[in-house]
Amino acid sequence: MKRKKIQLILLVFTITSLVLLVGLQISWILKSSRMQEAQFNHTVILAMNRIVENLSQNQAICSEMNNCLRAGKSHSCFLLMKNRMEWVYLDTLIKNDLKYYNINLDYEFDIVEKGAEVSLISDADTYKNDNLEKVLEQAGYELRLRFPEKSEFIKAQIGYIFISSIALLLLVSGSFILIYKFYKRERKLIENIIDFINNMTHEFKTPLTNIALANGIISKNEIVEKDEKLASYTKVIKNEHLRLKEKVDVLLKTVLTENGNPLNTELFDAAFEIRNVVDTFSVRINEKQGSFVVNSSGNNFTLSGNIEMFQVAIGNVIDNAIRYNDNTPRIIIDLKSAKDTIVITITDNGKGMSKESISRIFEKFYRIPTGDIHDNEGFGLGLYFVKNTVTQMNGNIKVTSKIDKGTTFTIEFPVSEG
Repeated sequence: MKRKKIQLILLVFTITSLVLLVGLQISWILKSSRMQEAQFNHTVILAMNRIVENLSQNQAICSEMNNCLRAGKSHSCFLLMKNRMEWVYLDTLIKNDLKYYNINLDYEFDIVEKGAEVSLISDADTYKNDNLEKVLEQAGYELRLRFPEKSEFIKAQIGYIFISSIALLLLVSGSFILIYKFYKRERKLIENIIDFINNMTHEFKTPLTNIALANGIISKNEIVEKDEKLASYTKVIKNEHLRLKEKVDVLLKTVLTENGNPLNTELFDAAFEIRNVVDTFSVRINEKQGSFVVNSSGNNFTLSGNIEMFQVAIGNVIDNAIRYNDNTPRIIIDLKSAKDTIVITITDNGKGMSKESISRIFEKFYRIPTGDIHDNEGFGLGLYFVKNTVTQMNGNIKVTSKIDKGTTFTIEFPVSEG
């Protein structure tokens, strides 16, 4: 349930981030549009000042405009001069000055009295310049310019930015949707695998029990006891039964730690349980003429957790220390109890591990490579199970190792009050 809650929070966070990103992008585009328009307006003002300055140097046009305005028949020079050569020349002058500032839009212009309502270019987007006093030798007139395609021009200026932004947003959103779909598919597959392993291991439990029971009865038969060959066969069956049972137990317990169901927890003495685990490995280590050394310092070794899982986790570490050891195994277990923590250190004199293997040993199904020699037993779940168990008990685990020098596992748990 905790994992699902975290996943839901991450999903909501991601969707919220995408929505905010869209909002920020739209805000940025609008701001860019305003900046483009402000820059365009500034450029037009500079161009109009240049037009007025160049206009003052042409006396013929100035004289015609004076005559036009003094005639008093109209407030607009365009209506009286639009067919004259002077007006065409003025049009060319304006066009050249606009091009000087890289303004290549279609435009409309007129020279009128201030405040006059001229239908030609009277809308709000008109640019005005009233510096005509020296040009016309009288005040009260202004040059007006309007660009009918100004809005399209501004949109074109930011169009590529807008299109690129939308494309990137769609790409990110599409990627998120695909990743989420793949995640749900993978999650469903993992759940199916867990269910399969769970069912499989439970199905194996009964035949394994029957095999053990039948082999126990056979091995006690007088004929079998007297026949060394038959006795060796029953011993093989017993050993292989124990090995298979161990693997099934590991699979089953790994599933239990992953399925999200709460495990039974209780207070227990870690030192006492570790000594019990050590006792179960006494036969195996004696077969290799090895030894255990268990040291403890402190008074309180109380932990809170699932005892069986704790035993299996410690057993997995010890099992590896015995199994992957070409020397005479010597395993040292140190328990230290401080005020708030319990530290368990398990050191062996085995093969050791490389730095790459140390970084991956807690991964699910990972097994240390041994070249072309396939002597690695198990499913690669033992240390993965150890890590999960330690994490569920609010503990931490770390590993140090050197090739041919051995390995040390250091596990730290918070002390639980009884």
